Amino acid sequence: MIKKKHHIPISEVIRGIWFITLAFIGVIYWAARQDSSLDDIREHKIKIDSLENRIIIIEVSLNKLQVKMDDIKEDLSLIKSAVIK
Repeated sequence: MIKKKHHIPISEVIRGIWFITLAFIGVIYWAARQDSSLDDIREHKIKIDSLENRIIIIEVSLNKLQVKMDDIKEDLSLIKSAVIK
């Protein structure tokens, strides 16, 4: 006895896998969006690094300015005490 092979029409196959196909397309789309956002992340990281460097420079400058102001206060105190005597 020879068994006949049943051929399933292509439309039936498509109906059976449409959900899997859409899910696969969705995953590909999501991965592509994530990849394109990596460029944005790199750009923001560069900007943040630049801002951090500027903040460090400002902090160092403020510390130097504070030392100079302390020296001026000390000089003014010395001048004041010399004038009073």
